Amino acid sequence: MNESALLAFRQALNLLRSKPPKYKEAIPLLQEAAQAGYAEAAFQLGGCYVYGLGTPTQISQATYWLKQAADSGHLAARYNLLLLREGNNDIALAELLPHYRELGEAGFLAAQIRLMNHFSHQNDTKQALYWAKKAAAQQHPHAQYFLAHYHQNSPHPNLLAAHELYRQAAEQGLTAAHWQLANQYLYGQGVEASHIKARYHFQIAAKGGITGAQSEYARLLLEDPLADNQQIAEAIRWLQHAAQQHNTEAHAMLAKFYLTGKYMERNQAAALNHASSAARHNHPEALRLLGDIYQYGMGVEADTDLAQSYYRRAAKHGDIASRQKLLLADALKPSKAVDSQHSAATIAYHKRNEELYQSAFARHYGLGCRQDYAEALRLYQQAAVHHHAKAQTNLGIMYYNGQGVKKDPARAAHWFEQAAQQGDTKAQYNLACLYHHGYGVQQNNDTACRWLQAAIDNGHEDPQALQQLLLNWQQPAAGPAEPKTTDTAASRLPAAVTKPPPLSSLGH
Repeated sequence: MNESALLAFRQALNLLRSKPPKYKEAIPLLQEAAQAGYAEAAFQLGGCYVYGLGTPTQISQATYWLKQAADSGHLAARYNLLLLREGNNDIALAELLPHYRELGEAGFLAAQIRLMNHFSHQNDTKQALYWAKKAAAQQHPHAQYFLAHYHQNSPHPNLLAAHELYRQAAEQGLTAAHWQLANQYLYGQGVEASHIKARYHFQIAAKGGITGAQSEYARLLLEDPLADNQQIAEAIRWLQHAAQQHNTEAHAMLAKFYLTGKYMERNQAAALNHASSAARHNHPEALRLLGDIYQYGMGVEADTDLAQSYYRRAAKHGDIASRQKLLLADALKPSKAVDSQHSAATIAYHKRNEELYQSAFARHYGLGCRQDYAEALRLYQQAAVHHHAKAQTNLGIMYYNGQGVKKDPARAAHWFEQAAQQGDTKAQYNLACLYHHGYGVQQNNDTACRWLQAAIDNGHEDPQALQQLLLNWQQPAAGPAEPKTTDTAASRLPAAVTKPPPLSSLGH
């Protein structure tokens, strides 16, 4: 390239790097350098035409200049040409894969990530891992996170490897990795439990916009025995912010504080509002608080029947204290004396099932103990056959993912349906996905939509995403869309892969 063209390119770069970039002035200089054969100039010029920077968008011109750069060996230009062809539906992705592979094998990071995501969505774990490992070797945080998630939830989990990869991704600023590290430290998942370290990572994740982290960070601040007024005020601000983002746990905590006057001035109307918001998503403690509000007429007219209905809902979702309140109410009725003995036995029965479930959950995810799929499977089964809905859902997860047992989508569907019939919204969503994709059950879009609507109606934690998914399913021509799922305060784990159908969560 002649000196004039080189000078033009340098001037163009200075214009592109200025704040704000001066694209319009840079374009003629890029053209001069590109026409002289400088591949990087042709690549930058193609980008301007693609995105309409300093010029109207012109795909034909973009393609021309990107091809000039690609023919000179510019890998990024080759990659962007593939994206253009894919985005414009010029050619099927399957036909482009060999070209993406070639770029990936040449070490082009964006192509490796593209391939990792593609094969993950296709449920081709072997290929997805192959490309994730290549991208992780180049320190790409999303590839590190992908590998960490695999190690955490694979048929042969390695929590230490997962922790190290999350740490590497977090060091590069990946907010989701901080969220995972926080929960590992909080629950002792493959590492020694540490509330101090958990709080550090929750704070970063909270500032990064993860609402679950905001409520957990607030909770840890408030549980600090040395918490001062400034720390308490900070915690309440985080809870209020998370509640504004519809975080169920934050609503439940604020309801309790407003009702009891702890950390803030009593406000029964605010307590009712927050408890009602959390109860819509079947938060057990919030349901119990609503029962108390109506039982004792706190800011509302007392309504024993309505209180009892909230206690029953709370009990259904695992709140033992609500079962005890129901028992006490029965004991005060002479005609129910015999039934009270039965109710006491029922409470013990449900308490035992909950203990089985909690033990299974801890072993399933290695929370404060050795991760042991076989033992988790055994304990889930014991609780599931006694109608514990969450145990049934998580048992379905284990069959779906092949954790401690051979993958069996039909058995997964069986346990999801058992839990779905009891109103478990995660199971209802999961079952809907199985029916929509015909995975483990005969494909039936009407049944899929019915279960998806049930999950929405019964208080799924992300109704907006499910509502959009329902609309997509009801318009088959548009093709099925995948909802965005978030970690729950109970599971702490990301959603499953999307093909076969995505599950609401890996556990809860």
